Amino acid sequence: MFVHEEEAMRLSQPPMNNSGFKKENTSRISSDSLSPVRLLNIVGVTVFLAEASIMLALSDIHIPHPYMEAAFDGIMLTIFLVPVFYLALYRPMRAVMAERMRSEEELQKAYAELELRVRARTQDLCSANERLTLEIENRMKNEEQLSFAASVFMNTIEGIAITDESGNIQRVNPGFTTITGYSAGEVLGRNPRILKSSHHPPEFYRAMWDTLLKDGQWKGEIWNRRKNGELYPEWLSITAIRNANGRTTNYVSVFHDITDIKSSEEKLAHQAYHDALTGLPNRQLFNDRLKKALAHTQRHDEHLGLLFLDLDNFKNINDTLGHKVGDIYLQRAAALLRDCSRDEDTVTRLGGDEFTIMMPSIRAVDDPVRLAVRILESFSNPVLIEGHELNIGASIGITIAPDDGVDAETLIKNADMAMYRAKETGKNNYQVFTREINEKVHRTIQMENDLRKAVERYEFIVLYQPKVRLSDGKLDSVEALVRWVRPEGEIVSPADFIPIAESTGLVLPIGEWVLRTACRQARKWHDEGYPIGVSVNLSPRQFAQDNLFGMIADALAESGLPPEALEFEITEGMLLKRQDHAIDLLRKLRSCGIKLSIDDFGTGYSSLAYLKQLPINSLKLDRIFVQGLPSNADDATITFAVVSMATSLGLATVAEGVETAEQLAFLDKVGCEYIQGYYFSRPVSSETLTGYLREGKRLVR
Repeated sequence: MFVHEEEAMRLSQPPMNNSGFKKENTSRISSDSLSPVRLLNIVGVTVFLAEASIMLALSDIHIPHPYMEAAFDGIMLTIFLVPVFYLALYRPMRAVMAERMRSEEELQKAYAELELRVRARTQDLCSANERLTLEIENRMKNEEQLSFAASVFMNTIEGIAITDESGNIQRVNPGFTTITGYSAGEVLGRNPRILKSSHHPPEFYRAMWDTLLKDGQWKGEIWNRRKNGELYPEWLSITAIRNANGRTTNYVSVFHDITDIKSSEEKLAHQAYHDALTGLPNRQLFNDRLKKALAHTQRHDEHLGLLFLDLDNFKNINDTLGHKVGDIYLQRAAALLRDCSRDEDTVTRLGGDEFTIMMPSIRAVDDPVRLAVRILESFSNPVLIEGHELNIGASIGITIAPDDGVDAETLIKNADMAMYRAKETGKNNYQVFTREINEKVHRTIQMENDLRKAVERYEFIVLYQPKVRLSDGKLDSVEALVRWVRPEGEIVSPADFIPIAESTGLVLPIGEWVLRTACRQARKWHDEGYPIGVSVNLSPRQFAQDNLFGMIADALAESGLPPEALEFEITEGMLLKRQDHAIDLLRKLRSCGIKLSIDDFGTGYSSLAYLKQLPINSLKLDRIFVQGLPSNADDATITFAVVSMATSLGLATVAEGVETAEQLAFLDKVGCEYIQGYYFSRPVSSETLTGYLREGKRLVR
């Protein structure tokens, strides 16, 4: 009659699903009429009604026997007590059943929440599985791309080098080894500078890295050096690799050897601008170079020489011996012209038997004449062609720019006229276009001959011009100036003979003699108690000689003059050629205690960029700026600027060419430290200057 408690609990629990979790029993009737409490009530009422019916039915039965009646009464009593006991147990049972129902409902809710969590977790796992699958696919694609990139890296003909942010090589491909000759093991960890050639100036590399740091990439043509020392051109592309933070982590260099391309370009250019027979520049290239050289000549106030040359009697050779001999004749003539000319000259075959030689930036107007003489001397030797001994004669016309013309057409026309004049005067000679230049050339040649004799006879003297210190008006030092005294007593100005000495190399023995003489005289003044300094001018030819430092050391050792008492004056133009050599030499001199000064400052190529690198002591303001002081506003501004700049750089300033009290006052006002000029003293002999020193003469009036 009662539902077993364990069976009720078993029936109340949901069954397990395939995943091992219990799920809700959807087949169980969930209405209140079938709940355990209702079922208990129904059973109790049913039992009560059944017992009442039984008792009602038994009440009509007659039991005759007393024992049977007693048994019957017992049964009735039992039936009567059953409901009583049932009612007595009903409340506790109902409480228990209600509690179990509440537990079952809570358990079902928990199971429902767990099922939702399981479903959500399952969805998350499915999503994660999809993402993982997608990531695996992407990684497989990336690996394929990396494999492809690695294949390209290893098999491309271009050289590839990967460096770290400091420029140290981390990886190279086989193409790198093929082009440069360096294996990977030889370059890993090293800087790409091992490939650097001397073809490009430092400015080229600075500009390249400025662009790379600014834009993140650079590309262009560059010359590098292979392992075997061979130079080669390459097209180079450098790209900076940056991380997510924008920081550069690597540089990738890709380059291609363009030697063949350059060679083809050069061959095409050579064919377009050179004569096929002689290999000389043709008329087109000559005209282009001449126009550029003339423009350069005008900008820098220089001279240019042009020789127009026509072979004598070439037509007869061509007509009698044939064109083959004539062609060889032209080739021999071209070779001789190249041998006689300077590297910077342009030898051209205009056509037929006509040649020109352009001489840019000549040092003296007689340089073209010297070249013409060398050519005629070279042509005087016979040449053997196809068994024929031939003499190459030539008529040469000479013009000088800008004296004879400032444009190419005029210059060529005048040279051609001078060449015909040479033919008219007997051929196999040269003629200068103008009489004035011709006369000057002859005078120059004569002066050169006399100058050579003067060097042998020591026809020179050294004069000394004082440098005055403005602060106290005392003589601080002197400048040694050379003069040429001819046997008849004529004094030749340095402006006339120094250019000739420079162009011929005679300036070297003259300069050495001046240095030794000045050092001995300065030492003599020191011994007499006048420790003044002496400055000596160095010419470009002297500055370029390899044994200059040794010669200076010998002069100091021979005279006993302290290095601190010697100063060299050099011009700005001397520093532009072989700048590294010039700076090294100046530093070497400066380290010995010798003083250095920039002469004629402001008249040359004043580069403040290299000025701060030079180990100099002073700047010497050129007389061209002093002459207009103080009335000329431009000269005054330039003077003030130079003095201010020198002061800020810790350099002394010397003004030369001071001739008036007004100039002196202005220079004193702007802070110039030293003065030199006729206002104080002209260049004087050592004896006269010794008198100044003994008198203690105050030169500032």
